[in-house]
Amino acid sequence: MRFNDAVFGLVLIGFALVAALATRSFPEMPGQNYGPALFPQILCGGLAICGLVLIGAGIRHRRSRPLVELDPWARSARGLGSLALAVGGLVFFILVSEPLGFIPTAFVVVAALMLRLRGRPLSSVAIAALVTIVVYEIFADLLLVPLPLGVLEPLIYG
Repeated sequence: MRFNDAVFGLVLIGFALVAALATRSFPEMPGQNYGPALFPQILCGGLAICGLVLIGAGIRHRRSRPLVELDPWARSARGLGSLALAVGGLVFFILVSEPLGFIPTAFVVVAALMLRLRGRPLSSVAIAALVTIVVYEIFADLLLVPLPLGVLEPLIYG
């Protein structure tokens, strides 16, 4: 999928405005004419200027570049099905990971995506298991992020 530069320019300006509004809540520095909001506001101004430049470039090239151009995969049923599976997998993970646990939920999502995108059952399931364990070890043991154990909790702590 390709976007005209004007679309990215509008997104960049929107981001700059939201960030600039967020800096309004930064505290004042007593005895100084500027505070911690100054540098982020300068960056937001620069982002807004870059957004205006992108909009100008997009308007100049609007005949050769439409606002949105779909790639061939986005026009095929298989490509849209893969996209739907990825989005559905994220929603499934958000809804089910707490009660089911990170490891089983991540394994199901990764295995489903691997089966859809690769198609080889044995290697897809093996890769999904390996990826799930590696990601769990990195986040739970190295970064100390508490991941839900869900149905595995009685097996691990029981």
